[in-house]
Amino acid sequence: MSGTGNDDGRTDGGVTRPSAEPPDRGPTLEGTVVRYDDKPDECTLHPSEPTERECTTAWITAKEGSYVSAVAWR
Repeated sequence: MSGTGNDDGRTDGGVTRPSAEPPDRGPTLEGTVVRYDDKPDECTLHPSEPTERECTTAWITAKEGSYVSAVAWR
């Protein structure tokens, strides 16, 4: 199929073509495990480089035993 390429990686024919730039995948997440002697350990997922607002809003914490591996889930 012929056509002139556009900046968005599409041709004039409406067929999507890969662009040179990879898609934005959003923020990178890190996992931090805090180990306790007297209660279940906790795993917190949070942005690698959080903004000031994200420092208090963009994270999730789970106690050991309340999560499973992706392999076990499948």
